[in-house]
Amino acid sequence: MLHSSSPQGHAENIVMRSRLSTWVTAGLLLGACGCAVTPETRQQLVETTSGNAIYKLPPDALVTTARRLLVEQKYELLPSSDPLYVHTTWRIRGNTDLGANWSRIFVQVHPLSDGRSVVRAYRMDYTTNGRAPSHPSMGAGNRDAKLGEGAAAASVAGEPLSPTKPVVRRAMDIEWEVLSRVEPRLAAHLEARAESYLATGRKDPSEPTEE
Repeated sequence: MLHSSSPQGHAENIVMRSRLSTWVTAGLLLGACGCAVTPETRQQLVETTSGNAIYKLPPDALVTTARRLLVEQKYELLPSSDPLYVHTTWRIRGNTDLGANWSRIFVQVHPLSDGRSVVRAYRMDYTTNGRAPSHPSMGAGNRDAKLGEGAAAASVAGEPLSPTKPVVRRAMDIEWEVLSRVEPRLAAHLEARAESYLATGRKDPSEPTEE
């Protein structure tokens, strides 16, 4: 179990569990491929730890943080009958007529039997490469369309085309951002341990921290 090196108040707010095998595998892969350590590598390592966080914070506080984060990232929130569930509409990047990336986020806060909670975030990605051909609409309420005139005005663009189906993956970056906001000192501590691990390869970031 991974504990914060901050004072007892921070240790009471959140307990981090980090799977040793995840870090060891990451280190072996880096060594095998001889890749240079990049900022993306560091971020991937610290985001992995957030996926194992167990919070003592109230679930509604975690939901509020997730909502605020998604709005800042330009996602539009959808209404939900579950107060501990947050989901968004599609956020589109690119030109839908030529090709675009569509993404939406789902966040669920799960209360545990011991009074604590976990946060699970998922991202659905969908890539399109243009649109189907335009087609005429029914022209409801359009007198010219009913008379067979004004074809351009009565034509609508086809649906976006995609060679693949939407893909759902764990959104570790969202979970890390939630952790960073509710426990910034612990987040900084984890980043420092990941930096030390990548620099020396000797101290595993998942080892317990002495307070």
